Amino acid sequence: MLESRLRELWDNLQGKKPHLPHFLSEIYLDGIRGLDNLRVLFDYPVSVIAGGNATGKSTVLFAAACAYKVPGAGVKDFVPSTLFPYYNPKLGARQDRLQKITLEFNYQTPDGMRSMRWRRGKGWNRSFFGRKNASQPERQVYLRTLSNLSNPSEVRGVLSMSRLKLEPQEIPLTPSQIEFAHQMLPFRYSEVVDLSSGNKNLLFAAQEDGAAYSELQMAAGERALLRLSKEIAQFDGALVLIDEVEAGLHPWVQQLLMLHLQQLALRNDLQIIVTSHSPVVLDSVPARGRIFLDRDDASGKIIVRPPYRDVIQNALYGRSSEVLKLLCEDNIAEGILKGVFDLLLSNQRIKWESVHIGRDTGASEFPMHARALAKFGQLQNTVFILDGDQKDGEIAQKIQAAAGHSTNIPILFLPGNGAPENWIWEKLQRISAVDAAQLGTNPGILSNLMEQLDATYAAVSESPETPKTKFRTLSEHLSRKPPEVCRILARLEAERKESDIQPFVEELERILLQWRE
Repeated sequence: MLESRLRELWDNLQGKKPHLPHFLSEIYLDGIRGLDNLRVLFDYPVSVIAGGNATGKSTVLFAAACAYKVPGAGVKDFVPSTLFPYYNPKLGARQDRLQKITLEFNYQTPDGMRSMRWRRGKGWNRSFFGRKNASQPERQVYLRTLSNLSNPSEVRGVLSMSRLKLEPQEIPLTPSQIEFAHQMLPFRYSEVVDLSSGNKNLLFAAQEDGAAYSELQMAAGERALLRLSKEIAQFDGALVLIDEVEAGLHPWVQQLLMLHLQQLALRNDLQIIVTSHSPVVLDSVPARGRIFLDRDDASGKIIVRPPYRDVIQNALYGRSSEVLKLLCEDNIAEGILKGVFDLLLSNQRIKWESVHIGRDTGASEFPMHARALAKFGQLQNTVFILDGDQKDGEIAQKIQAAAGHSTNIPILFLPGNGAPENWIWEKLQRISAVDAAQLGTNPGILSNLMEQLDATYAAVSESPETPKTKFRTLSEHLSRKPPEVCRILARLEAERKESDIQPFVEELERILLQWRE
């Protein structure tokens, strides 16, 4: 139900984007915190910036906070000199090395498309690309790190609230300000009050069951949600920037939070940009809302990668936790599959860790496996691979019936109309000298050996075991295991555009790319 609501929201938000009066569409960063010539595009009203540590997520987020002139903000708020400070004392040898920095912004405004640039040489200055009498667009901006109190001065400020000599001012939060938190927390508040004195403030909450406590006693997740609920509920048309949005939140609550943030964006014309390490948060927005930063292996520079699930999983966790699973009949079929994937994974730059090939003793067991996988919700990302001799049988229908007709699972057939060993044998009979060298032999030797085996087993050629026995014997003469021969030959055939394996390769590639995206 959540996924259905999310997809409906995606369509509605994307449709509303062209009609938003304000929309930050692009940021270009150069020379800042190790980021060079980095261009980040925003194409959806709620964007998630993800990536490993030290890939520039927070830098991009803080840069976005410099895009607008914020009504009511101080002259030192939401400017690069404050958000990107440097250490340059008058005394002492230790200081940050000044670099030339460029921050550029492209955005939709009520007056049309506009561009602005912040640049630092000796100091920071703004330019508007030659437009006379231009000014920085005005927009409300909210910037927050939810993982904890923002800095030591904020901690001291909150603690000092308990030492006030005068009673702090009480401002009750409105129902709309706490409704956002109510939608995600497992309890309800009877009252939430903002205690304030000067520029210091502290939330105090009372639950309907009688519990009453300040935010100093709140769990990190509760505090984050309540603060967020209080501070963004009243915004209209604002740019909302949240660092580490998942901090302190259970994965289920992370998904709920992203759902309600998108509902709020739709209702109040917000643009929301968050950073995250969580695949749950990433999956809660459409592909065009996912921005994945990674370090290029060759150059070491930070780049924007396509937000494919295997790229994200491998970069964040060292390996993919959501693999594409394939079930085939035996080790011969597994060898053919590995040969095809040797080509496909190389072409798509996907790691082998993202694919798992399992095998069973025969196709007759597949319906039972499909039933078990369906029962435990594991059919997603699973592909059944049958031998070519099953094309005219009923096993595919039985697999589909076992999985449930509401679930359309991919069922593929290996090339050929018989056992896979027959297909391999046929290809070996017409192998070229170049390809035969990959097997450590030549076509003449291979042809003589195959003719001898054909003659030896001619009397029992109709037996279903004969192709397996001949192929096993041939592999022994080549000093290779049968699956290894299959893997080499399948890779060679997959590279040949005229080979009859191409329909199988193309369908497998389609499934692989669909899984990846």
